[in-house]
Amino acid sequence: MRIGDNIQAIREKETELKREDVANVLGITTKAYSNIENNVADVTISRLFELAEIFKCSPDYIINYQEKATYTNHFNNYEGNNGINIMYQGCTPDQVKNLETELHESQDKLKHLRGTIKSRDN
Repeated sequence: MRIGDNIQAIREKETELKREDVANVLGITTKAYSNIENNVADVTISRLFELAEIFKCSPDYIINYQEKATYTNHFNNYEGNNGINIMYQGCTPDQVKNLETELHESQDKLKHLRGTIKSRDN
């Protein structure tokens, strides 16, 4: 996604604002704001901070925006899967693997920090 797409997605999915509302707060025309969302106009750093303030989020959130996962549970209790509960939680297998890796890395860092603190105390 490009930043204009992210801005539009946040406005539409996480706020009740219309393009006109955001344009008015920014002090620009609705057409100029539409150009931002349509990736026609570039977004300056100062404009990014203004948008973040309007959307009540950080500029980083706008830049790295990803739609929130939808959670769907599928219960297939018939002969084909021998009664196994299959659950899809809105993440791809790669996303799950990345999250598990991040978790293990964080746990390792925590162990290291605890060891460092313990050695300083002794």
